[in-house]
Amino acid sequence: MEENNDMKNTKTWLKFTQIGLQMILTIGLGTWFGYWLDGRAANKTPVWTLVLSLTSIGISLYNVIRQLPKQ
Repeated sequence: MEENNDMKNTKTWLKFTQIGLQMILTIGLGTWFGYWLDGRAANKTPVWTLVLSLTSIGISLYNVIRQLPKQ
C-alpha cells in the first residue's frame, strides 16, 4: 500500500516537472526568436521580442491549464 502511494507521488512530481520545463522551453524559444527577428530587422524598439514573448506566455499558460487534472 505504501509502495503504491510512493509511485503515485513520483508520477505526480514528474508530471509537474514536465509542465514547468515545457513552460520554460516555450517562453524561452518565443523570446529568443523575437529577439532574433528584431536583430534581423534592425528594429529600434523590440517589437517582435515583446509580441512573441507575450504570445509564448499565453501559449504556455494555455498548455498548463489544459494539462491540469480535471476535478
